[in-house]
Amino acid sequence: MKTQQIFSADATTILDLQHQGAISIAQLKHVPINSLEFISVHTAFNQNKVRVEEVSESGNVNELLVSNLCNEHIFIMDGDILQGAKQNRVSNTSIYMAPNKKFFIPVSCVEQGRWSYDSEHFSTSDEIVIPKIRLSKSQDIYKNRNRKSRKAKHQASQSKVWENVSYCMMETDTSSRTQSYSDINIAKRRDFNKMIDNLKINSEANGLAYFIGGKLTGVEIFNRTDVYKDYYQKLLQAIAMDADIKMKKRFMKEQWSLELQEAESVISEAISDFNKHQDLVDVCDGVCLGKEYRLQTEKEMYYNLSYDEHTIHQSILVFEKDNSDRGRGDRFNPHSPTNLQDREDSLENPTNIFEEENDSEDHNAESDSFLRRMANYFNINKSRK
Repeated sequence: MKTQQIFSADATTILDLQHQGAISIAQLKHVPINSLEFISVHTAFNQNKVRVEEVSESGNVNELLVSNLCNEHIFIMDGDILQGAKQNRVSNTSIYMAPNKKFFIPVSCVEQGRWSYDSEHFSTSDEIVIPKIRLSKSQDIYKNRNRKSRKAKHQASQSKVWENVSYCMMETDTSSRTQSYSDINIAKRRDFNKMIDNLKINSEANGLAYFIGGKLTGVEIFNRTDVYKDYYQKLLQAIAMDADIKMKKRFMKEQWSLELQEAESVISEAISDFNKHQDLVDVCDGVCLGKEYRLQTEKEMYYNLSYDEHTIHQSILVFEKDNSDRGRGDRFNPHSPTNLQDREDSLENPTNIFEEENDSEDHNAESDSFLRRMANYFNINKSRK
């Protein structure tokens, strides 16, 4: 599949534009549509067509064993949370599973405080992680692009995932006995639902672009309309958490107006920007079937999973910029001199995923405020006790 055919503004049409509070969504029709036959992992779980378990009795934090028990292809989305067994995990990348096959999938832990069985097998969840966590994982995989091993290729920094889970808990003023990301949604589900309950799915859509405070945050496109339907509410829940955090941090006004013409222009620009950086696109084999295409630019993180030259899943995650980061090597600008050197260093000297990374990406202008929020978080929870 030619890279210039992957992200195409001409293949993408806005079907509607809806607003609720600081959130706007533009539902999309991307062609070709419904060109492949497969089901989501959520449908597969409901129909007992898939089994997910630890790789062994002792387990491996960053790997799970998946068995496709049916004659259909099954799709797992980057950011899907699998609950149970020794601890909850999140998929590191999107996966297109072959029928009647067993294979290992790369995951990260999103429940740091538990390492004991609460069920024999994993079950599906009604959530995916917020864009911040997905973006961080995708950046790590993009930095692994020179690694030859497929297993090493799809590793993400476990310490960063745990840090981002803790960040989400602090910013939403929630806590968890086992530091479980899922406990945030349990505690805040009613609040999040109030932020998205007027946003209705379009039955003709197979994707959406979402805006927070009028700024494009991400784009998600699926091959199939029914798979998009399976993920629609999960995407909205993640968007609501992201918006809740950003509104509090930036004192963002609750209501926001975004015109259709403006939304079309911004979405088209984001999609088209992929084709301006063809030389930086990383192409690799998917975890099971298909090809993955990744690209990190100054503004966005692009991802596409294709099979037989048909897109299975496509995403654009937009970096959140902060004025304090401009003019220096920062993690939001992959082309800044500091980060280019950091990237080369990391490729030459890959770190173990369990080790603390001390590169410039982890030491940004948000550190001081992050530590202050951490201290405040623990003081709040201590007072509650």
